[in-house]
Amino acid sequence: MDAGGAGPFGAIGHVGDGGSARDGSGWDPPPGSSAGPCSDVTHHIYLVSPSQELFSFHPAGLELHRIGRLRCGDGGPFSMAVDRNGVAWIVDWNGPVSRVDIATGRCETTPYKVEDGAPFRNFGMAFAADDGPDQETLYVRDAVFFNDTDGANPARTLGVFDRRSYAVRPLGQGAGANADLTGTGDGRLFGFVKQSGASFVSEFDKLTGATLSERALPGVTIGSSWAFATWGGAFWFFVTNDEDALSSRVYRLDPDSQAPPELVMPVLLTAVIGAGVSTCAPTEVPH
Repeated sequence: MDAGGAGPFGAIGHVGDGGSARDGSGWDPPPGSSAGPCSDVTHHIYLVSPSQELFSFHPAGLELHRIGRLRCGDGGPFSMAVDRNGVAWIVDWNGPVSRVDIATGRCETTPYKVEDGAPFRNFGMAFAADDGPDQETLYVRDAVFFNDTDGANPARTLGVFDRRSYAVRPLGQGAGANADLTGTGDGRLFGFVKQSGASFVSEFDKLTGATLSERALPGVTIGSSWAFATWGGAFWFFVTNDEDALSSRVYRLDPDSQAPPELVMPVLLTAVIGAGVSTCAPTEVPH
């Protein structure tokens, strides 16, 4: 989301065999990591840059792997979610929503349309598991930039994106301004919220959009773009370095600890505008 819009690698983010973070090589998805009801590629965090580069990020080893450049969309990516089938859903600055098969790179633009100035032109987005087995819902949270300043309207509307009708059904409002979203395999929905210069992680009620809890993130300053995901039982935050718009900082937060977020990578070799993680992702660090 933009405000205007193997082993340790020290302070610099490693880029895997997919090529340089800034080259133009072909599509190279990560290898499958397990079998089961989920697609093999759904066990990573996925990141998209403002220049439409798609990456996988494996938190256990702090590994960044370039997959390739997206070939559809309009106006540049704004936010991203990943489903259990290994499909990335991406909303662009100009409103269209695209589907990208992570394994093949096949990309198509959905019929989703919204008028200029209408709600849900831009939004944070994430899948969260439903009560039924292997079921999930795509949640979106409205974002406002051009007619609002941070803090002027400190609430946003949560909705459900219907993947059959390609329409958004509003649910209700929750406290906090613009936010990226992440969901979990146990059915919870969270937001990385920017509010009046501060940042928070909040849990949202999936039925009403109300804010269930809010935790401040001391030391995490949101700049030009930000995104986050949950993996291995922890939250992972990606914040673009304003002094170098081509890189990001990565923070990790243990939700069961009272400790502040830990800066685990001062320099990740890409700017991040969207992060997506499937509800198939591990809830504990794999051994």
